[in-house]
Amino acid sequence: MEDMLITIAAILGVSFLFSELFYRIKYPRVIGQIIAGVILGMPLFSRFFGSHIEQDIYFLSELGIIFLLLLTGLEINLEKFKKAEKDSIMVAVFCVLLPFTLGFLVIKLLGHTNMVAFIVGAALSLTAEGTTLKVLLDMRALNTKVGTVMFGAGIFDDILGILFLSIISFEISRNIADVILFPIKILIFVAIVYLTYKYFPMGLRKIEKEHSTISTFSFILLFGICVAVVSKLLSVGPIVGAFIAGIIIHLSEHNKTEHKENVKELEIMTFSLIIPFFFIYIGLQFQKAIPLMMNHLFTAVIILIIATVGKIAGALIAKPFTTLSYAQAHLVGWGMNSRGLIEMVVAGLAYDNNLIPAHIFGSIIAAAIITTILFPIMMKVLVKKNRKILKA
Repeated sequence: MEDMLITIAAILGVSFLFSELFYRIKYPRVIGQIIAGVILGMPLFSRFFGSHIEQDIYFLSELGIIFLLLLTGLEINLEKFKKAEKDSIMVAVFCVLLPFTLGFLVIKLLGHTNMVAFIVGAALSLTAEGTTLKVLLDMRALNTKVGTVMFGAGIFDDILGILFLSIISFEISRNIADVILFPIKILIFVAIVYLTYKYFPMGLRKIEKEHSTISTFSFILLFGICVAVVSKLLSVGPIVGAFIAGIIIHLSEHNKTEHKENVKELEIMTFSLIIPFFFIYIGLQFQKAIPLMMNHLFTAVIILIIATVGKIAGALIAKPFTTLSYAQAHLVGWGMNSRGLIEMVVAGLAYDNNLIPAHIFGSIIAAAIITTILFPIMMKVLVKKNRKILKA
């Protein structure tokens, strides 16, 4: 217990110092938090992190993403989100198809099996909502046209990521029941969402009428976590569940003042206490990836190039089918290029079950972290170059 408290204090302290340093030089705090994780992952410091402590950090990082998506559901402009639906779908389709196809073909050309090629293609086609959202919220860009399309496309990518994970899990277990049960689980989840959407407002109104603001906030948190847990148990993924819970709460709250207070309290708790662990965990993985890929740097560079080109080119190819300008599509492409935890989960599951070699695993992890760091830098550069890019 004492070791864990010291670790939490150290992580929050280092994360705070680096995030504030980057904020002072007018860069998003997220870059500093990831670099803090990379530094803490170095041998000098990593020896203080036992396997159980890293598992605790991973748990806190998952909790951070759940709170972040819950917060997004509460904050997002639903009217703009609905208007951007077509643009989001088109961007998501091309930003999945192109990197997946490129990844699959190139890995096959390098002499690997269909399964290795499939896993690399799947990992490179994903987008991490956590890192993208943090940057959008920091720059107050979530409810802009670019931010809404970026987030909407990312949600579709997350749903596809669930499908990829299901395919890899089936390859591991070879249990046909998993394939049969998957669509049934989706239907059950849809039914639960419908019921909560119908009956949650009544429970919320009762709590608001009879109890304090603290009780209301606690009820909202409990509801969000419960929906995320149910969605994870039903193989839909806690990220999707948390976002849907946030939307249901958003639609149920009629007191605008209380809604703003709840959003502010959740924002403070999420950004100051929990989200740092998400970025620290990403940074910690970088030190693991380096030795695994050192003897195959060519493969690592190729994977990074495919990952980046696939997403940006995918967004630009999607542009004629959307209402985005080329400048906006370019920025969206960089947002879709940000990966992180979900890609790591796919690669980690495959590696732990000997479906991909160590150097491929290391290359995917490195690509995930580098693309995660690149997005906030490129967003700052592109917005500074064209300030109207977020206003249209």
